[in-house]
Amino acid sequence: MKRALLIISILIASFGCSRPKGFNYKKIVSHHGPAIEWEVEPQISHGEITAILSQPYRYLGSGNHTYAFVSEDGRYVIKFFKQKHMRTRSWVDFLPIPAKRILYPTGKIDRRTQERNDSYSSYKIAYQMLYDETALVYFHLNKTRHLNLSLELFDQHGDVLTVDLDEMEFLVQRKAELAFDYLKTLYKEGRAEEAESAILSLLDVVAKRNLKGIYDRDLQFFKNFGFIKNQAVEVDIGEFRLDTPPDDTYQELKTLSYQIRDFLKVHAPKQRKAVEHKINTYLETYQ
Repeated sequence: MKRALLIISILIASFGCSRPKGFNYKKIVSHHGPAIEWEVEPQISHGEITAILSQPYRYLGSGNHTYAFVSEDGRYVIKFFKQKHMRTRSWVDFLPIPAKRILYPTGKIDRRTQERNDSYSSYKIAYQMLYDETALVYFHLNKTRHLNLSLELFDQHGDVLTVDLDEMEFLVQRKAELAFDYLKTLYKEGRAEEAESAILSLLDVVAKRNLKGIYDRDLQFFKNFGFIKNQAVEVDIGEFRLDTPPDDTYQELKTLSYQIRDFLKVHAPKQRKAVEHKINTYLETYQ
């Protein structure tokens, strides 16, 4: 028994020390088989998705659930899921049962399974019910054989790797500029009317989602929303729920408006009162 525990300790130490930080290919690879609940009808043709993915993509950043890469033409973002949070199989599977129970207890497997189900459910809600509002283009949560596409990725170090997209779980969105940066630029350039229109568009997107009975557990203006041609979209779509009653529309809009007001205090103090008046008028329609 002591010898077995010693071996386990060595394995833990060796794997812990060698684990690379940041994105790497192993972190987006899964061993999950196909599941009927993650099948959806594509909303664009095979030819269209082939054209979108027939160009290199470069590392853009990391979110709570995904690693994002932007297309060479700057129009699209592909997101691969952080499978390390959802993985239920690993090198532990090859150890004897006593060691397996110590290193990979059932509770951990259950938590990771739930993490995957919650995340994938959110993406499916977005794809089927908020396709335009989330700038979604394509959705691929099961391994397939029909894509026949290899994607060239440049990681955060500029190193290139090629991935077989039939073997990956991913989604594609149109590229949006983050709301905070977009509005900040508009005000800095003196384009106050465009900024006001964009803010009302932001409130509109949230209202439409809420009225569909969809709740966002992570409502954060500065990182969850973006703009495409002055139209607001939700870009971080990993926290949508249908099984949790949402706040009424007015309350959710009010929560978002507080965040917008804080932004205005710092970046558009001269326009603040006028914009707040328009926000209040908008909110009154949902009281």
